[in-house]
Amino acid sequence: MKSMAKKLVVLSLAMAIAASMATSQAGEKKRIAFSIPSHFSTFWVACWKGIEDQASALGWESVLLDPNGDINLQVTQLFNQATIGVDAVAIAPIDSEAIGPAINEMDKRGVPVFCIDRRGAGKVVSTLETDNVYVGLAMARKVQEDYPGRKIKLLIVQGVLSDTPTLDRTAGFKLIAERDSNINIIGEPSAGAYSNEAAMATTKNYLESNPDLDVIFTCTDALVPGILAALREAGRLTKVGEQGHVGVYSVDGAGETLNFIDQGTVDATFSQFPIIFSGDCVKEMKKYLEGEKIQEKIFYGGDVVSKSNIDSLRSTLWGFIIK
Repeated sequence: MKSMAKKLVVLSLAMAIAASMATSQAGEKKRIAFSIPSHFSTFWVACWKGIEDQASALGWESVLLDPNGDINLQVTQLFNQATIGVDAVAIAPIDSEAIGPAINEMDKRGVPVFCIDRRGAGKVVSTLETDNVYVGLAMARKVQEDYPGRKIKLLIVQGVLSDTPTLDRTAGFKLIAERDSNINIIGEPSAGAYSNEAAMATTKNYLESNPDLDVIFTCTDALVPGILAALREAGRLTKVGEQGHVGVYSVDGAGETLNFIDQGTVDATFSQFPIIFSGDCVKEMKKYLEGEKIQEKIFYGGDVVSKSNIDSLRSTLWGFIIK
């Protein structure tokens, strides 16, 4: 009897351990990493919030990697995470093509790669981003709405040309603007860097040869302060509706730009949903790790924000949520 009892105890323990292991594996804690280009914009802070909040809700560990604009460091940091042990990574590439070999290497190591905001070359499981061609279309239509029937000189100030959002937003904007006989695009230079100095220098150069410039469209809010500084130096910084005002239209929805809209120096920006789509990225990681099939590309919309609607949207805009 004692022998039989011992066997039953051992069997019960074995079954309990097996059940415990099965439960542990089913709800296993994951470790994920998110690689941003750099902290040049609060946009990345918003993306990190989405990642961190959703990972925390799942009981996962999340790690933020900031290579400070250095593509080689971005690659090195990703490899380090693969060596340490990571279940999945989300990347916003500094350079969409240059990151390709690193993405493929991560895949070889069995680490699924997801891209946020910017597409990367290589074997990416899924990319979650704003529909940036639509963004360009929407902002060009906003310019048309604000300057109905008026002939205008317009400057496009692009971001870094290795960034897919910059290219897509410019392409979308030009699809409308180039077909409008009232819009004369005088240039589409790249600022070359996300800095106030670069944006100011680029804008200043065109203002000197085009003092009658009417509108500036820029692909990112990160360049807006430099653009406004150039307008101020040229004596062209006035409020919307005032004589001599140069229209400024942008993309992202950062808090600083929203404040400029409140003040009347910026006409409009396209506010993205970074907290939402980065949080969704973690949900897609979970699905993938559990064996579900997921979409290779997931696109998001946004809001065109101007003085006329900023108050009604205020509580939902990420730029007012992230300080």
